Amino acid sequence: MIIYKGVSYSFMEVDKMANKLANVALGLGIKQGDTVAMLMYNEPAFVWTWFGFEKIGVEVAFINFHQRKKTLLHSLSISGAKAIFMNSGIDLYQAIDDIANDLKDIEFYTLEAQNSSIPSRFKSLADDLKAAADQRIPRDKRSSITMKSTNCLIFTSGTTGLPKPAIVTHTKCMIGGFLYTYCHVTPDDILYECLPLYHSAGCLIGIGTSRRNGVTMVLAERFSASKFFEECHRNNVTMIHYVGEMCRYLANSPKGDYDTNHKIRVALGNGLRKDVWTLFQKKFKIEQILEFYGATEMPVGFINIENAVGSVGRVSPLIKRIFRANFVKFDTDMDQPVRDEKGQCITAAPYEPGLLLCSLSEQTPFEGYKNRDDATKRKLIHDVFKKGDVYINSGDLFYHDENHYCYFYDRLGDTYRWKGENVSTTQVANIITELPFIIDTCVYGVLVPGSEGRAGMATINLLESEKKHPTADMISQIEQRCINELESYAIPRFLRFTHMLDITSTFKQIKATLKKEGFDPAVVKEPLYYFNTKKQKYCTLDKEIAMAIEKQEIKL
Repeated sequence: MIIYKGVSYSFMEVDKMANKLANVALGLGIKQGDTVAMLMYNEPAFVWTWFGFEKIGVEVAFINFHQRKKTLLHSLSISGAKAIFMNSGIDLYQAIDDIANDLKDIEFYTLEAQNSSIPSRFKSLADDLKAAADQRIPRDKRSSITMKSTNCLIFTSGTTGLPKPAIVTHTKCMIGGFLYTYCHVTPDDILYECLPLYHSAGCLIGIGTSRRNGVTMVLAERFSASKFFEECHRNNVTMIHYVGEMCRYLANSPKGDYDTNHKIRVALGNGLRKDVWTLFQKKFKIEQILEFYGATEMPVGFINIENAVGSVGRVSPLIKRIFRANFVKFDTDMDQPVRDEKGQCITAAPYEPGLLLCSLSEQTPFEGYKNRDDATKRKLIHDVFKKGDVYINSGDLFYHDENHYCYFYDRLGDTYRWKGENVSTTQVANIITELPFIIDTCVYGVLVPGSEGRAGMATINLLESEKKHPTADMISQIEQRCINELESYAIPRFLRFTHMLDITSTFKQIKATLKKEGFDPAVVKEPLYYFNTKKQKYCTLDKEIAMAIEKQEIKL
């Protein structure tokens, strides 16, 4: 089932370890209906620990191993976990030890043998696991569990705030293992999984695919662009699992010996940009790309099985009817759907950005967030097409063409309004990033005194990252690209150049700090430029210019 650092673990071995873990947990007084937390790196122990708790009906909160201090304390507290289970990582033990005194009524366990790097508050279960029985767990230990019961809690990425624990049922876990069936997966396939297992992509799709289809999963500690295809070659990988930014890193990496020396026939994932798609597929000669859309909280998703570049799938009127999903006009300034004179939402026309809504029903349930009723209620929209109906708000904007192919447009909060127009940060970022000397671009809106809405700002990571300062030719190419490809209101009014863009562990850009710092040279110590609308050029932005903009002496 798993290959990790060259060591193979069969399904039987994983199952026996899961049984041992389950028996040890029962001996600790942990039983069905309880919640525990897991804080582990990508490692085989993650898999059998999760499976072990499933066997006794215990829900598991998957904790992001990058979290520290306040965020970590919040995640553990809101999960309601009565115990935390760990296996390795001096830094992880230290992170828990730092907040342990603020955690009430929680036990600390490690699967490792006790050693000097493990804080004394952790009880080692290594000897207990060795001695535990590995026979299957009786069904009565999980007798109250149904497919609608909570399997695990997966936290939202929290790019702008504290994470929310999304409730994931056994049904949703099962569905995650079905995605690769669209590429005729067989037990002979080998999947390379380098996405973090605490995230829905890694656990529900990665582990889920292996468990449901009998696929061997090559598990990597983390994503490495330099080692990616070498490891795929060495392990005879036939399927890979991506998020879009991962593909961009690979597409921009230097040519390697294993770029086409592999057996990969399909790549499945989400967030692959149009500009990267063709380059990625051509450079690495991957026959099929299955781009999908799905959110941990949402009961509906789409998948593109036709290699339609940039699309997340074909959403026909029949599909909309079956899943009761629709795309409605959205006012980003008012942060709410547009309604007609009857108070009903308006369906978006072809090529018009629309907010994805899904009807709340028995077929499309919404479990919401554990211990966050406020956040759960905010995800629901009432009286959408008729009085009394309730729809789930995806928080994502899409547009569709005349053939019903659907394309991701933007995520709410990543769309800003300038000069009375809505600007898509994804659209602007894609256009700028297509320039050959740029690795990535993060676009967001910043407040400008005396102006309505937000002015666009692009923070750019150059290909030669050690060179923060762009050349005059680079600036010229950026301004020409923006002028030629973007509407005048969508041209970023500010540019910032950085050696690195902060991202979450699932490769989502973190914009909160960038928005807060804005275009203030006293705060930002990196090269800044502003768009001189009279000259139609990007010019250096210093303290004097910034002050003139704030005093409205320079108009944007």
